Amino acid sequence: MLPDEQEVQDLKLDMGLLKKDVEWTNEICHKLSESIDKLQEVNVSILRMITLHEQKHDQHEKSEKDMKDDIKELHSRITTVTRELHERIDQVEKHITDRLDDIRSDLATHKQQDKKTIITELSEVERWKWIILGAVMSAGFILGKLELSSILSFIK
Repeated sequence: MLPDEQEVQDLKLDMGLLKKDVEWTNEICHKLSESIDKLQEVNVSILRMITLHEQKHDQHEKSEKDMKDDIKELHSRITTVTRELHERIDQVEKHITDRLDDIRSDLATHKQQDKKTIITELSEVERWKWIILGAVMSAGFILGKLELSSILSFIK
């Protein structure tokens, strides 16, 4: 009976070891199941993060596109305003030049008219000067020819 007993003992030992292995396998399976659950949770979190990141990336791309469009529009406006300013500056310069030319021509015209007026006035003064000088000389000549006593007799 001994060999059978030995076999039974070996079988019991093998059974105990197998039970222990089954317990370990169950525990490992349980831990693997928990790990799989946790990995699924992490996977869901990562998917959420990726989705959120993609949304933010899309928003960033949209914002960047809008900003580029705004920059293009601002550049266009600045170019237009600069062109208009240059045109206005050119117009102001032309206007100032035209006004200066008008003022010069007016001054030249007035200067010529003033010269003519001054010459006319001087010739008029010259004429009156000679008339007065002639009248004074005539009066002096007449007074020189007349006697003073006869003139005084007329007055009394």
